[in-house]
Amino acid sequence: MDLDRRPDAAMLEGAVIAYAEAVACYLLVEKQGRVIPRRARDGAGNWVVVGMVAHPAVRQRNQALLIMRAFCSEFGLSPISRTRLSVEPADDEEDDLFKLLSQPRTNRRVFPEGV
Repeated sequence: MDLDRRPDAAMLEGAVIAYAEAVACYLLVEKQGRVIPRRARDGAGNWVVVGMVAHPAVRQRNQALLIMRAFCSEFGLSPISRTRLSVEPADDEEDDLFKLLSQPRTNRRVFPEGV
């Protein structure tokens, strides 16, 4: 199976981009925290904290990791996807000849003389 692998480059690039996005989101969450304050204006027009919400980068990171996982699965880069890989043996005519010659001899039919 000697196929051109250039089309694989775009797929691999997608996995790398998803990984870069996941790392960028991870670093942002590490710097700013997993939750951020939700603010609203009070009656006097001042901003006040009214609650906490999950950082948007957490969701983006999780989505990027799912995308990266899907790409990596296509390349057999996870334990379960490696079990689904099948590699066809190379078609080697010498091996076929060796197998034929290695078989036990069989009795050949003996023809009467003159036939």
